[in-house]
Amino acid sequence: MRKIIVISDFDGTITAKDSLVEILNKFASPEWHKIARLINKGRLGTRIGLRKEFNLCKVTRKEFVNFLIKNIKIDTTFKNFLQFCRKNKFRFLVVSGGFGLNIKTIFKKFGIKNIPFYANAIKFNEDVAELKFPPEAKTCKTCSHCKAPYIGQFKKKGYFTIYIGDSVTDRCPARVADLVFAKHQLAEYCKAKGIKYIPYNTFGQIKKYLTSCSLQPRKRH
Repeated sequence: MRKIIVISDFDGTITAKDSLVEILNKFASPEWHKIARLINKGRLGTRIGLRKEFNLCKVTRKEFVNFLIKNIKIDTTFKNFLQFCRKNKFRFLVVSGGFGLNIKTIFKKFGIKNIPFYANAIKFNEDVAELKFPPEAKTCKTCSHCKAPYIGQFKKKGYFTIYIGDSVTDRCPARVADLVFAKHQLAEYCKAKGIKYIPYNTFGQIKKYLTSCSLQPRKRH
């Protein structure tokens, strides 16, 4: 049987809204939007960009978590998609350019268990946030937590790799995955760079596509 892994972004992909954007809109000064524009244009890496954005943010851990619980929802078809992956023996992994605290909080809220994930870390000293990035982040000049190495690791193990994303932090993995599902900024990027992708809005649409297609590795030129 063919080994298949689905690797998904978290913010704006599993969640209906980007939890980092919502946090910054609520607790940061408006200057954070200027930094975000530089990141989106590729003029500033997300590692430096995130630090700059959260330097403008005043929020305690309690305020942070309570805001996530109250305001962040997930794609209503996501749980069903997880069941589909388990039924078909697809491995499922979340790799995020955001924070593990966000993932833990939202998954607990919606009763989602036993999903492995990798993300940046955030800690609080009263209302000041301290960000910590994985060691492998240093290997990429663009990303705070580059996701492409995860694709590479599973390819070496013989997996067919499926990547799902929506934004600037998903560009690196989109360039190397066998099959890419993209929306929003990632779809625009893939189109501009000639990267083959499948457009989607919900995990339900991804499930429908995977149910009907024959998964074949992307040909390299």
